[in-house]
Amino acid sequence: MADNSLFLKNLWYLAFHGSFLKKDKLVAKEILGERIVFGRDSAGQAFALRDNCPHRGVPLSGGWFKDDTLQCCYHGWEFNTDGVCKNIPAIAPGSTIDFSKIRVFRYPIKEVSDTVWVYIPEKRLHHTVEPKTSVPNLILDPTKKFLHVESVVLPANIDHSVIGLIDPAHVTFVHQSWYWRSAKKLKLKEKHFAPTPLGFKMVRHAPSNNSKGYTVLKGGTSTEITFEIPGNRYEHIQIGEKHEIISITTLTPLNENTTELNHIFYSTLPATRWFWWPLKRLGKKFIGQDLGVFMKLARGLESNPTLMLIGEPDAQAKWYHEIKRLWQKAQQDNVPFENPVKEQTLHWVT
Repeated sequence: MADNSLFLKNLWYLAFHGSFLKKDKLVAKEILGERIVFGRDSAGQAFALRDNCPHRGVPLSGGWFKDDTLQCCYHGWEFNTDGVCKNIPAIAPGSTIDFSKIRVFRYPIKEVSDTVWVYIPEKRLHHTVEPKTSVPNLILDPTKKFLHVESVVLPANIDHSVIGLIDPAHVTFVHQSWYWRSAKKLKLKEKHFAPTPLGFKMVRHAPSNNSKGYTVLKGGTSTEITFEIPGNRYEHIQIGEKHEIISITTLTPLNENTTELNHIFYSTLPATRWFWWPLKRLGKKFIGQDLGVFMKLARGLESNPTLMLIGEPDAQAKWYHEIKRLWQKAQQDNVPFENPVKEQTLHWVT
């Protein structure tokens, strides 16, 4: 059983890129320790159900899906994509049993710009729930589509994964590359922060001039970086008046030991299309560097060492823990969440 204290509920989590869902195909996935079966109906709409037949608990993902009907592989019970039972083959004709009263829990699900998001509620008292929060703002016009870059599973829980995502000090040492930056070119940084509804943002600023990846962007480049719970980092780069780059990294806890990192990307720059495959290889290498250090972290954590957060470079990690604590308390007390983060300026060397 997963440790629920790790997980934030009543929030939306990225399940995967929309291309994962095909007609007549079921996709099983564990999210926050909950096993969910995903699919796409004949009208092209995505759906998500608890991955258990209510009869004997067999995963519905192990059965069949055709004509908008999921059929369990054990006794053939049939359900529609809303989770409502349609038929029980073993029940003789003339029975007065109302099959429609038998239901599988249906998770709220939304598809935005080719990304599929699922809502994980605190309580499942009925066969479905009404979300208390909106799908995250992905910055991008909903009529546009993201390009899927890379997905990896980190051998760490959501807390360690989030801290790694928002930690500014690791970048110079983990992501040393000719196209990014070198540990020999450390520079004092001053960054201004402000609260957002579910987190905080590094307010719009000119990118660091010791990062080669930004130097190829001309025409008055500026960037704004936002982090919001449960584990989403958004970077919006404005290039002049006409072009933009949107880079989003999401963390989806699969269980208490592993977290999936997904990176999705959009750009109006023509060069992005021309050099897509080389850029994709660079993105894969970048994320691979994170995976490499997380594998080392996992080995280190096996001895359950005492850990610490020090100074302004670790301030964002402290904010995350406090935001998480207050979010969970607000859900328990059924009161509005109040963000504890205040406007302030941080300094670090990278």
